Amino acid sequence: MEFDIGEAMKLSHLKIKNFRSFGEKNAEEKIVFKDGVNLIVGENNVGKSNLLRAFEVFRVGYSPDNNDWYAGKIETEFVVELEVELSSKELRVFLKDFIGAEYIRDAKKTKRIIDDIGRKVCLTYSSEKGILIKIKELCIKESVGKLNADFSAGGYQGIKWLDILDKYFNSARAVDFSIFTVIKEHIKGEEERRIQFTKNLNSSFFRLLAPKLKNFSEVRQRPYGKNEKILESYDGSQVADVLATLKMGNRQQRKKFELIKQEFTKLFPTLRLEVTEENTNQPPIIVIEKIPIEYEVPIDRVGAGIGEMAILLTHLIASKEMIFGLDMPELHLHTHSQRLLLGILEEYSKNSQILIVTHSPLFLEKAEMDSIMIVKEQDGETAVTQLPENYFDNEERIKLQRHLDAYNREFFFSRAVLVVEGETEVGAMPIFSKTVGKDFDIHGISLIRTGKHFGIFMKLLIGLKFPYFVMCDRDALMNIEESIKVNKRKVKTSPVFYNLSKINLLEEEHKKRILKFKNNISNINHKEVYDDKIFDELSALARAYDIYVLPSDFEGVLRTSGYEKLLKKAETISDSKVTRGRFVAEEILRQNHKPPKEFVDVINAIIAKLGIQG
Repeated sequence: MEFDIGEAMKLSHLKIKNFRSFGEKNAEEKIVFKDGVNLIVGENNVGKSNLLRAFEVFRVGYSPDNNDWYAGKIETEFVVELEVELSSKELRVFLKDFIGAEYIRDAKKTKRIIDDIGRKVCLTYSSEKGILIKIKELCIKESVGKLNADFSAGGYQGIKWLDILDKYFNSARAVDFSIFTVIKEHIKGEEERRIQFTKNLNSSFFRLLAPKLKNFSEVRQRPYGKNEKILESYDGSQVADVLATLKMGNRQQRKKFELIKQEFTKLFPTLRLEVTEENTNQPPIIVIEKIPIEYEVPIDRVGAGIGEMAILLTHLIASKEMIFGLDMPELHLHTHSQRLLLGILEEYSKNSQILIVTHSPLFLEKAEMDSIMIVKEQDGETAVTQLPENYFDNEERIKLQRHLDAYNREFFFSRAVLVVEGETEVGAMPIFSKTVGKDFDIHGISLIRTGKHFGIFMKLLIGLKFPYFVMCDRDALMNIEESIKVNKRKVKTSPVFYNLSKINLLEEEHKKRILKFKNNISNINHKEVYDDKIFDELSALARAYDIYVLPSDFEGVLRTSGYEKLLKKAETISDSKVTRGRFVAEEILRQNHKPPKEFVDVINAIIAKLGIQG
């Protein structure tokens, strides 16, 4: 598919205070949006969908109800701030009202004011003060402007905006000062003086925003019709009308209709979508043909996922240069269709910005780490976490993408993470957690398997503010396999301390201790290792960074705890270490035995990270 890749309106950031599940604690935190696909992930009922609902306050005719206030506290002020970056086309449309047709016809003057004001416009909705537009220093409420956001004080002297523009564009000093300088000169320190615009600029801006910012609800209706010529129906109730309008429309609309059909069959290879009209007096009907048997059925006779994709594809393809909010688009789709849908969304995100609330790890397969928003509940309020800009270099990004397989991506939806080395641990530890009454699933704890080189995952978890704990084998602490720099000297050490140094987590004091340990390195069977006598000291040092080192490997702990026979039996059952670990743990649970103390200590440690005692 080819697009005319051009500029499009896009969201830059969002700030939310006292709106729905968002309270005051994170009110100053910016939720930053990237180009293309943005993913909003997290547990159930933490406020993911409320992030999309925050956009609804900027719709014409919006009126809040009691549920829009955090915890129903209607005596407080709720505020939603949205920064939008306009395309050149949209900016010129807005400028017609902002500076007038006379100046907009002059290319040099238009360029000059665009250079001054930029492309970004900040909208603020307040439950007490209504909607405010801010263009850099200039605050606008309907047809009145100020250099601060307080429009409550009365008794002011108005300044005509046309007088400011005349001085700005026609003064001999025009090339030396900005529009904001001219405004300040007119006000001369009297902040309560107001600028009187010729038009209601709130209305002007919303005429641009409303057609571009569209949410698909999590609950969508069946795609029917009412025999109306329309081109959008985001709740799905009249998608049959939209498709019929495209099918019978101009050449460009007919091409879009055919493309919708193609993409539908790509998602569902055995099905074909069509829209029919029995006569002009009856609403159009969407029918689904089962290709292998050439049999058509109405869309209300097929699965819910089929109808939902008809709604989504229709709007995704029929529109361009949009900002789409999608709430759970993978709902009712199986694994393969989810992957196909993600490919379609990525393709169309080249000319639209797409925000996706999802519970599907598959949607994270190709995601850039800085385009993922982690939504959590903290002290009863919704909080959104994102990676800082340029947090990972290119080499780290590639390494992460390579190791974030389907299993490891599960952690994005968790409350805390246990990092382990191998696959046996993945099979056994969740079952052991049930054995000791601290079920990982109940507490929202995910496992990440990383091998010895877990540092990059620690960095990811720190950046996304996930509570975590690491469990690794003895050899990761004792075997000399890497080197780090201490006082500009290369010092040999083990993977544990190399990982910590690689992500700049290892403190200088501890680096110096590692320098001293170089005298405790021996060569055993052609391998360099730390002496056993300093294991406890090294282990305590690793524990300072929430790394628990087992006295051997995972299987070794099970053997020394009396489960040698179970391990041998597990080897006859499967070649998969995950399956073996699960089998051994299930047998220990079935026999009412306790897991080894080392594993119980780790379970207690990760539970404690969530602030749960006992």
